Amino acid sequence: MSEIATKSILTELVSGVEGQVASCKLSQESEAFLAETGIPSKRHENWKYTNIKRLFDNGLTVVKSAFSEQTSVLKLTNTISIGLTNDAVTNQLPSIDGVEVFMADDKTELLGSTGIHQKEELAALNTALFQNALVIRVKKGTNLSSTILLDQKVELKDNAFANSRVLIIVEDGATATFLHHFHGTENSDSSLLNHVTEVFVGQNARLELNYIQEIGEGNLMTTTEVECQRDSNFTTNCIQLNGKLLRNNLNIRLKGENIETHLNGFYMLNSTELFDNHTHVDHFEPNCTSNETYRGILAGRSTGVFNGKVFVHPDAQKTNGYQSNNNILLSDEATMNSKPELEIYADDVKCSHGSTTGQLDEEAVFYLRARGLDEFGATALLLTAFAGDVLKAVSNETLRATLEQKIQDKLNSMRA
Repeated sequence: MSEIATKSILTELVSGVEGQVASCKLSQESEAFLAETGIPSKRHENWKYTNIKRLFDNGLTVVKSAFSEQTSVLKLTNTISIGLTNDAVTNQLPSIDGVEVFMADDKTELLGSTGIHQKEELAALNTALFQNALVIRVKKGTNLSSTILLDQKVELKDNAFANSRVLIIVEDGATATFLHHFHGTENSDSSLLNHVTEVFVGQNARLELNYIQEIGEGNLMTTTEVECQRDSNFTTNCIQLNGKLLRNNLNIRLKGENIETHLNGFYMLNSTELFDNHTHVDHFEPNCTSNETYRGILAGRSTGVFNGKVFVHPDAQKTNGYQSNNNILLSDEATMNSKPELEIYADDVKCSHGSTTGQLDEEAVFYLRARGLDEFGATALLLTAFAGDVLKAVSNETLRATLEQKIQDKLNSMRA
């Protein structure tokens, strides 16, 4: 692709990109993909409920954040914190035994090797524009007892656009837990943070990756691409609490035998919030398991989207694939669009999927009120228990207690 064509497609999508585009092969591949596809609109099947294109049509300008110290807003025990603001790391990188933490600005160290920039449009835009990626490598055999906290403060004003990137490598036989917290209260509803995480889980390695998303009136797009090797165990827990528009694309490839993966999500919407979760699990090899549980609570005029797909390839015999999406509507004006999918090309598998959307059980509410709770107390107790089936997968006890309190706080705000 010529330099003129490259500049044309990127400046057509966003302004302020001059001097930010690298000339490496990875960027060129991303730009070629974008030139062919553009930004998806509601006419695309995977985006028919989520209008991300409106932000680009209204005009977005790339912004860069400066280095500045910050302190985590989460008060958790046994954590090692790395601070970010928008697209920049904002404190000194920690020294951790058995772990390498560094910034990569030359798009090496497995960055882009998943090929996500040729499959997801906004991941391609991120790949073309990001300047520095935070790389965390947990070395072979390391058993990391502390949780690594990526504390990302999102501060984006009108029409601001930022790209951030993380690469996580958990080498053979290593064990680690991560928490990525996106937070901010002063974001504009015309801004966008576009984030990509690439994850490599080695042989016989274990990784728990937790997300908390609460960015006020801002818009957040995340793409997480995960590749697992044989005998590994990967768990992800995504908790969405507030944001004008939150879209998560989660793609997992099981590239060896005896892999176990757990995908858990909980989302809580009010007002006109729109939260969209798309998951895709590729089973390539035999004797692997994927368990997926997503639950949501929707109030006001909010809109939820869940589209989960389990793809079983011909060689993936003895696959166990489970998928469940359950939702509770607290308002007649709330909308949930749920589409769990199975695509199976092997004949010796155990796969199931299901989805339910409805209101709280009136008999259960009556039962609790008969024992002294008011209507809100009874409702809150049932909804907290509903969320608890997802939160129990969070191994860090103080994080789990913090999430329970955040859910209770949002319930209280709904009451007000």
